[in-house]
Amino acid sequence: MQFDYSNVLEERIGRFGLQQSELINSTKILKDIKDQILKRKTYDYFALNLPGIMLKEVNEINSYGEYIKENFENFVVVGMGGSSLGNKMLHYGINGLYYNDKSTRKGPKIYFMDNVDPDSNTELLNSLDLKKTMFNFITKSGSTSETIENFLLILKLFKQSNIDFMKNITITTDPEKGFLRKFAKENSISSFSIHPLVGGRFSVLTPVGLLSASVEGIDIDKLICGALKKESEINNTDPLISEAFLLPLIQYNLFKNKKININVLFTYSDGLSYIGDWYAQLLAESIGKEYSRQGEQVFAGITPLSARGTSDQHSILQLFMEGPYDKLIIFLSPYSYRNDENTGTVLNSSDETISYLENKNYTDLIKSEFLATRLSLTRKGRPNATFKVNLLDEFELGSFIYALEYSVLVLGELFNINPINQPAVELGKRYTYGLMGRKGFEKEKAEFFHLAKGKDGFIIK
Repeated sequence: MQFDYSNVLEERIGRFGLQQSELINSTKILKDIKDQILKRKTYDYFALNLPGIMLKEVNEINSYGEYIKENFENFVVVGMGGSSLGNKMLHYGINGLYYNDKSTRKGPKIYFMDNVDPDSNTELLNSLDLKKTMFNFITKSGSTSETIENFLLILKLFKQSNIDFMKNITITTDPEKGFLRKFAKENSISSFSIHPLVGGRFSVLTPVGLLSASVEGIDIDKLICGALKKESEINNTDPLISEAFLLPLIQYNLFKNKKININVLFTYSDGLSYIGDWYAQLLAESIGKEYSRQGEQVFAGITPLSARGTSDQHSILQLFMEGPYDKLIIFLSPYSYRNDENTGTVLNSSDETISYLENKNYTDLIKSEFLATRLSLTRKGRPNATFKVNLLDEFELGSFIYALEYSVLVLGELFNINPINQPAVELGKRYTYGLMGRKGFEKEKAEFFHLAKGKDGFIIK
């Protein structure tokens, strides 16, 4: 993995860049943060201990993964947010977009139910042979509304088909608490645990992400070893030469000194583009906080966006180039691609609009467009940094995941907020409980109808 941050410096991009001295003079701050993170690893930042912990559990996960491979044709991940985004990232990042269509795939077809859209979910469920399908219900709390509603619908379909669902479901949840844990115990259903101190958006390197990865033939041992190696590197490296510290330092300084409050993860790989969705949750939920650790109202936050090259060069790149100076572009590009072909000389055209593409490697264009886009943004004075990684390499992906998770915690320390909690999300959940008639939430229901009523004259019909 390589991290190039030269294009965020003032000497390269002008007035919206950072002075090199801003970074160099932050050595003590970063070392203090490193010490603070080390102290918090036993509780708040427990997720940073996962590589060593999970290395002892991969055999059990792989063993159950083999059972699923041998007995089922389909595997459906049922979860919301961090209980699905990490799974998608591993699935598409390692096995590509068309894994389900491959005759050479190493396991069942993989599907994701990460919403409660009745159209898409019923269409998926009606297309599956339930007898040959394993469902993995994932929720840290064991009671996430959307996951439980999907759980109830799926169990209903099993019952209507006269199928004993007990062998077709597995549960990943809190080791002790919640409805699904109780259900698993009472019905002797296979299950895995999410450590109580690990939040959903930091859970991809737990059974949450590792089971589905194992089922589709991803080497989860290498994935964990990659994360373990990155943990060691971070612990034993000067923060100023670690991307886990430099990236958040750049993000924070651009926010504080240049008012740059939007970060775009611009991936030049269809498979790797799902990292953008996972990172969006990681960054938004961790850093978007109203209060500092001392209770001061600060309204901290960086807005994440995800873009995909080269398609988004034809849609939103114009905004990045000439719109407000409020964005940091973080490029993510593989060193090489899974496949390549020579375009040949089928037309052997003398037309310059075509001939320059003939007899070239197919990957030459996407590589050239990435380099050209990066330079164009630099010429326009737009701060940008670049990660380059090995595609199809579980070790490197595990390392990258750990580095980004660590970087978000460093960013939280720089903002002086708690990057682990997510208090504001709970308000919407409470209103939903009230609307759905859950006991104990009558107050929220009444408050909702009082506040949500539209004012006459301001509703167009």
